Amino acid sequence: MERQRQWHTDKRHFKQKWEDDYFFAEISSKAVCLICQQSVAVLKEYNIRRHYETKHAVFSRYKGEARKKTSSELLSKLRSQQATLTRCLSTASSIMCPSQERVFSQISLSRNTVTRRVEDLSRDIRDQLTVKSRDFVAFSLACDESTDISDSAQLLVFVRGINADMEITQELAGLETLRGTTKGEDLFAAVSRVLDKYNLSWDKMVGITTDGAPAMIGKKAGLTALISQKVSECGGKVAQYHCILHQEQLCAKTIGLADVVRDVVKIINCIRSKALSHSQFRAFLDEVDAQYKDILYHQEVRWLSRGTVLKIFFELRQLIAEFLSSASRDTQIPTDKRWIFDVAFMVDITDLLNNLNVKLQGKEQIITELFDHIKAFQMKLQLLCRHLSAGNFAHFPSLRDVNVEVDRLPEYGELLSNLNKEFDLRFVDFKKTAGDMELFSQPFSVSPDSVPEHLQMELIEFQCDTELRRKFVSLPLRDFYPHVSKQRYPQMRKNEQVMLSLFGSTYICEQTFSLMNLNKIKLRGTLTDSHLQDILTLSVSKLQPNIQSLIKSKDQLHVSH
Repeated sequence: MERQRQWHTDKRHFKQKWEDDYFFAEISSKAVCLICQQSVAVLKEYNIRRHYETKHAVFSRYKGEARKKTSSELLSKLRSQQATLTRCLSTASSIMCPSQERVFSQISLSRNTVTRRVEDLSRDIRDQLTVKSRDFVAFSLACDESTDISDSAQLLVFVRGINADMEITQELAGLETLRGTTKGEDLFAAVSRVLDKYNLSWDKMVGITTDGAPAMIGKKAGLTALISQKVSECGGKVAQYHCILHQEQLCAKTIGLADVVRDVVKIINCIRSKALSHSQFRAFLDEVDAQYKDILYHQEVRWLSRGTVLKIFFELRQLIAEFLSSASRDTQIPTDKRWIFDVAFMVDITDLLNNLNVKLQGKEQIITELFDHIKAFQMKLQLLCRHLSAGNFAHFPSLRDVNVEVDRLPEYGELLSNLNKEFDLRFVDFKKTAGDMELFSQPFSVSPDSVPEHLQMELIEFQCDTELRRKFVSLPLRDFYPHVSKQRYPQMRKNEQVMLSLFGSTYICEQTFSLMNLNKIKLRGTLTDSHLQDILTLSVSKLQPNIQSLIKSKDQLHVSH
């Protein structure tokens, strides 16, 4: 009888040449891929070669010394990651539970173990969201689409719901990978899957906010149109909003004087594009003890960067001119006074726009607060126009600094007036619900004649409630409305619940896409969609996983394997 082969006694050893041949290394007696960090089940060259050829054939372009260098760098990175995890766990255990340090040292940090725990934690978060969503009386969605490192289109869906007790829940509801086309109907199908997963009723949806892409806001076949049609069929009504941040940035790009910005960018690129020139410029600034020690690149995708770049350039303009002149560069700062005046004007206006942008990015803001920032900015623009007409530079420090000529002021006034008109055109969707917003934010001053008839009698009772008025003055809106009686003011509460559940921007989506790009990088391009969603869920969730419940649900604790 043939003796059965014993795999555990089989003498198989990892061969060093596999590190360079297949980008594998021996870690804890296992053959681990340095590229994706997966391990093979059996230590055989055939298995290792098959893994490499089927999943990482693109690395075949590395030859000779370049291949050895890449292998060495990947191995160093893997060992550094493992050392960091072990060191963090050891440090945390010694600080928090010194008596249990030995127990912590036995906790497994293997890839599979960590993966399972991340899956369990994110599943617990989703289960909690499912439970909370059953009590939503109104909810809204924020949707945005982007492409990850592997060129897969990803749709983020955030839900913001409110229950009868005015408790707000805002969570990542779904990360849907779009295979093939990304038309409105594809986005709608993805959103439908998310709503079905959490048993969310279409008739309770009151708003949807998107980034304004054509597939999102198309009038007939866009996502918002299809959702509006579906909600109407279910007896509801949904408000559609284009992200307030995105609209503000689009308005900012219409200011004009684009040639001035291009000139500034050209000068900066002349300094920074070559290492020697950049180094000499920094040394020059250090020698003259300048306020800034460098000048920044302008990034077209980030409006905030334009304001910062212009401001630093303006502050350093004389030093930059001196440096370029001394180095006999082909590119020089224009000496035309009108050009300097235009730069100064742009510095003053972009500074105001940057301040607005930062305010719109504030956390935990409700939609009325966001729109208040827009209305305040438009009133500032009107004030600035009047000041320019009167030759008042109180709010134009840069123009005052360069002693701008009076004949330039009418043109600058017209630019501000056009910017204000652009804001009027852009925020039509917010103005459609201005009445509801006013009722929500100023319930004691709004006229009963200006609200729908079914609210008028209740509003009068509301405005005569002295106890509520006292609380309204002393509490933020978010904290005030839970004090409104369900029995006395049911219609008022319904309006308030809608307003509190609305998204004013898709900024939370943009932040999450940034996290996605940090996690799904080139060397982790094989990260599955479900695991990516698990990571993002844990990264952005405000809910806390129920650790004790998860521990009890396990039949046994695996110390190591």
